[in-house]
Formats: sequence, structure tokens, C-alpha cells
Amino acid sequence: MNSSQKINYETRPFKFTERKMLLSSFIRLCGIFNTHYQYIGFGGLSFTDFKLFHKELHIDNMISIEGGNFTSERLYYNCPYSFIQIYKEISTLALTRIDITKKSIVWLDYDGVLDNYMFEDLTLLMNKLPVGSIYLMTCNRQLKSEETGEIYDVEEFKEKFGSNVPFDLKSKDFSGEDNFKTIRRLFLSHIDKIIGGRNRNDESIQFQQLFNITYQENRGAQMFTFGGIILDRDMSIVEMGVDKFDFISMDEKPYFIKIPNLTSREFQLIDKHLNMDLEELEQKKIISYTDINQYRQVYKYIPHFYDIRV
Repeated sequence: MNSSQKINYETRPFKFTERKMLLSSFIRLCGIFNTHYQYIGFGGLSFTDFKLFHKELHIDNMISIEGGNFTSERLYYNCPYSFIQIYKEISTLALTRIDITKKSIVWLDYDGVLDNYMFEDLTLLMNKLPVGSIYLMTCNRQLKSEETGEIYDVEEFKEKFGSNVPFDLKSKDFSGEDNFKTIRRLFLSHIDKIIGGRNRNDESIQFQQLFNITYQENRGAQMFTFGGIILDRDMSIVEMGVDKFDFISMDEKPYFIKIPNLTSREFQLIDKHLNMDLEELEQKKIISYTDINQYRQVYKYIPHFYDIRV
């Protein structure tokens, strides 16, 4: 959780776009369940998610987990609100001390590659989170060893992740085209086992996938976000209207966040002609068809950064 030492999370356009997409769906879901949520995440030094979710979702029960090298003094100095509780320890330990029987939005925004502790975190959460709770995880989607920096082969991966690995895993499942599909498959399988166990103990719940998002910051890491919501077994996510968002994925088809590299004037040109046929706008010979189409898919969520004299 030390990536914020190298990256300012408040000025990453792809990350900010994802954050605004998630917020849109959280607003809808929180309105449906009409109850108070707690938010659990990794605040780092910027606490970007915390500031956004407090203001837009009116959540003031917030918990930040920080297992990095920042001092407690520095964390509390940068903490924007006095009501944010900070747990300065690794996530797996912190989650054993947090009351996760409360309705929660949990976003474990890991900055590293897939590792076993992520499944340990998942186990803790899925065993206790109540109906209406939203779980997400983000990690680097490259399936490579932190020790060697090399992509796993099948046997290395099986040795590393043991029973979490499907029997029919193949070398191609580690490729750039399929690595995030493999992560999703592992997490869904692990969740199904835990939810199945809860249902055998007189519960009647389901986990509905909602998020299957991948993106890459300019010259940055390839990231993958997976998650969903815990529902009563007889509840339908379709009736909640969340599936109307383009970025919602309830199956294996991922949503790729792509932001075209355009000037502010070019953004404004597309905004002025949102109802115009794409080909007609392309005929102006200013912006390509691909860039216009990509912008239309994300324009509601992308940030605009300005230099302001203070």
C-alpha cells in the first residue's frame, strides 16, 4: 500500500474515472437499501475515495487501513475528517478487528499483484458481510511473481495459490488478454464456496457480480477491479436498475476504461454535438471516430484538471 509515495491518486485520470463510475452505482444501491453504510478502504495519504464518498454518499462511518511505511503522525495529519478511523496494520489483521457485520462498502484497492492475503481478506469479509454490502478489490492484473518479476507458469501458480487454482488452468490464462479473466474466476469460485457455506447454515443469500473493470494509466500499471453485492437469494439486481450503467458487468465480459488523448477544446466540441451522428462529427476532420466514441462512453465520469494560482 505504498504506491501513493510514487503516484498522486488525485490526478490519475483513469483511476478517477473508475472512482466516479463506482460512485454512480453506489448512489443507486445505497438509495435502494435506504440505510447507513460504513466505508472500509485504503486511504493512503490523499484519502481521495473517503472525501468523495463522504460528500456524495453522506457516509461518516469510515475506516482506513494502512499497512505501508507511513508514520501514524503523517497519516493523521493528512486525514481530512476526524471521524475516519485509521488502522495502521495489514488488511488481514485489521479486518479481524473491524465490525464487518455492519452494512458496508468495502473497496480493497491493492496496488500489488495477486497474492494469497487477498483471498484471506475475501474470506473474512464474505463470511460476515450482511445483505446489501458491496465488496470490491483492485489489483495489478499481471499474474507474475513478486519475488522474480516473471509471469507464472502453471505449476508455480498452483504451488503459490493451492486450492484456489482451477484444475484446467493453462499457460494462456496468464496472458495479457486473459489474466484478469483468471483473477475473476478465482475470486468468484472462492466467493461461491463461502456463500454456499453460509446458506448451509440457514442463510439464503447470493453474491451478484457488478464490477469487472480493467484499465491502464498512461505508461502505468495494468489494473483490474472486481466486485459485486450481497443480496437475499430472491432479490433481483435487474429490478434495482443498476444494470443500466454501461460499466456494470454481471458476466465474464469486462468493461475497458479508455480515455482518448484530446485537448480541452476537442472535449468541448464533442460535448456540443453529443446528439450528432458519429460519422457526421468525424467529417469535421478534427477528431477520429474512435476517439469520439471512447469519449462518449466516459465523458460523464472523466476528470478535468486545471492549474490554479493560490
